[in-house]
Amino acid sequence: MKTDIRFLCGLLCLPLSLSAAAVDIVSPAKRAETVALSKRLLNPDATAESGTPFNPFTLSGDRMEETNSAADTQAANLAAVMASNRTLLVALADQLDPKGTFVIGGESIIILGQKKLKVGETYSITFEGAVYELEITSIETTRFSVRYKNEEITRPIVITKSGK
Repeated sequence: MKTDIRFLCGLLCLPLSLSAAAVDIVSPAKRAETVALSKRLLNPDATAESGTPFNPFTLSGDRMEETNSAADTQAANLAAVMASNRTLLVALADQLDPKGTFVIGGESIIILGQKKLKVGETYSITFEGAVYELEITSIETTRFSVRYKNEEITRPIVITKSGK
């Protein structure tokens, strides 16, 4: 009895599996395209265009030119922003005038103007009419580091006998 049920279930599933197999077969035209692509990939020297071998992962035609020009523009903009952030940070750091450092409870503190700042705190500075927030990233006895956006710079702490 159990064998009959298994046999009957197998007969019922047979048409479903045959129809699924028929759907998986690709048309001859599509198979010819795949074969041609595989031949080009296996023989890159035979399809070299303008001295460069065929690469299926690169863009071609107008899309390639659009992508290159957009990427170049984006890279130039990013480089300009990075350079401007760096030069701005240098100008801002030049205006800082540390009066000294000391340690309380194992924590370094720097004196900038009238403020006593720890690592991780921010210091506001006005430069050319705009207010900028600099983050103190490290404090040592002879130098300190500040960060603005993605740029960081280290400056020495120089204290003369006259206090300037």
